[in-house]
Amino acid sequence: MANQTCISIGINRYQFLPTLSYGVADAVAIEQFFIDAAGWDSQQCLLLTDTSAQSGTKSTYPNRENINRWLKQWSWDKLHHGDLLWFFFSGCGVSFGDEDYLIPIDGKTDDLANTCISIRQLYQQFRDIGVNALVFLDANHAQHLSVGGGIGQATAQLAQEYQIPTFLSCQSHEFSHEDAGLGHGLFTTALLETLNYHPDLNLETIDTYLTTRLAELSEHHWKPLQTPMAIIPNGVSSYRPVFSTTTQSSISATIPEVVYTPPVPAALDRDDSYAPYTPPTPMVTLVSPATIGTGAIVKREDSSPKAKEVPHWAKISLLLTLLVGAGGGIYAFNQSTAGDREPQLVTSVAGNGNGSQTPTAGSGSNDLSQARLFVKPGDATSRYQAILAARKIPPTTPAAAAEIQQSIEQWSQEIYQIAKGYADKQYWQLAIDTAKMVPKDATNYSTTQAAMSEWRSKLPG
Repeated sequence: MANQTCISIGINRYQFLPTLSYGVADAVAIEQFFIDAAGWDSQQCLLLTDTSAQSGTKSTYPNRENINRWLKQWSWDKLHHGDLLWFFFSGCGVSFGDEDYLIPIDGKTDDLANTCISIRQLYQQFRDIGVNALVFLDANHAQHLSVGGGIGQATAQLAQEYQIPTFLSCQSHEFSHEDAGLGHGLFTTALLETLNYHPDLNLETIDTYLTTRLAELSEHHWKPLQTPMAIIPNGVSSYRPVFSTTTQSSISATIPEVVYTPPVPAALDRDDSYAPYTPPTPMVTLVSPATIGTGAIVKREDSSPKAKEVPHWAKISLLLTLLVGAGGGIYAFNQSTAGDREPQLVTSVAGNGNGSQTPTAGSGSNDLSQARLFVKPGDATSRYQAILAARKIPPTTPAAAAEIQQSIEQWSQEIYQIAKGYADKQYWQLAIDTAKMVPKDATNYSTTQAAMSEWRSKLPG
């Protein structure tokens, strides 16, 4: 595979705009993934943030002049024709007129053309150098700006024109959100999970995972829905691995054993491997070539799971604790747009990728195999659903009762191990929220509570 490098840009303290919280942390985490998990040499990565160290004698402060200079110099020095450049930006962006802009740390919204970096200019530089690029933009913080709107439409057109696969953190009418518990933006959190748990990563994997995982994170952390936009140009293979075999091996070696799960047997009719959470393939809306030029664009609008399909219990911890103790169902407020409703029993319906549905926890099945159908590789949510389903099975014999209890214990232990895997990655809040799913009557409940106490002490602030 061709040579690969990464440029990661993150900005918090803008000179003329409101401050962001986790742009720098996002960019640093992306760079650390490539060095620590992917096994790249640090010389393959360039980090430009408010606080990043100099590279040799050159400043890495992310103002417009430095970003433009580094784009040219880095690409010329590190890449050759046909090589792959990963480009990540976490900061502010704005759409004005017919152009989308990334705002450097010294950018001014009243002089976008002269102080900011247009997406057109960025993509033209990639073409001039002759490199392939893979672009990730977490830039729709327009709620902090007084001019323009979110980037999206112009970038989509340019991604098609320049044949550059591009992933945006949300639709142009939505906002990108950050969360103190995660210590990152929601988009970057989902992207890091995708990178860390998919050694055989391809564009389709990124698209599918980000779409559903961002919907879950938005719901989990009480944020408005973020629906990412993926632009995969016509003629670019969605299924070709984006990592070399060497990089794949390095990533595989860093995945906790309990999270890294080999492919599920064909009898289960699933292909969800390599993931702590592997979503079903979402519906897509294709924007016709006549609308935005030639080629196919995958653009998510309303294809993400609706509120009632996203697990609510993970964010309502007190309610979860009470209901787990009672061994009952999960009650949550349905926040769908249909209007105000009374609290109701949430019975999650999960697609399996072929249009059929998985049995819900309220199905009352008397077969333990039905409960096992919930379980997805490395996914704590599905194991908790399996526990709920197993509790509803009336044991017909002592042996059946023992088998049910053994399965519940196994799933409880696996939930804890998944939570521990997040903690090992220092995703403290995600580890805590995952561990809350271990029921009170599980033998590892005390161990889990002790671990949660330790993880809470690691949270910032």
